Amino acid sequence: MKDELFSSVGRIGQVAYILRVLVSLALVALVYKVSTDYFHHDEKHAFLMPLAYFFTIVTGIIAVMTILMQSIKRLHDIGKGPMWAALVFVPGVNVLFVLFAALMPPKRS
Repeated sequence: MKDELFSSVGRIGQVAYILRVLVSLALVALVYKVSTDYFHHDEKHAFLMPLAYFFTIVTGIIAVMTILMQSIKRLHDIGKGPMWAALVFVPGVNVLFVLFAALMPPKRS
């Protein structure tokens, strides 16, 4: 079965989960840095700064959905229900949830 990034079907290991979460977060940081540097390089273009925030928000939404799908796969791997992945949307708790999902060993079938 082909492992898809935006699918919640299947299982995912610890290393792949950690890498995908880190890549998603790094992509958001990169888009923020590049877009704010690009739109803020000149005072004449300062009125375009909201575009930098827009690009960052869109990338952030995509990253959250990616992390959500990968978390569901990881929860399948550790033997927990997929409803726990809703914790991704709770500020503060989401960091603890990602750490929990990343550190739990897989359940043996």
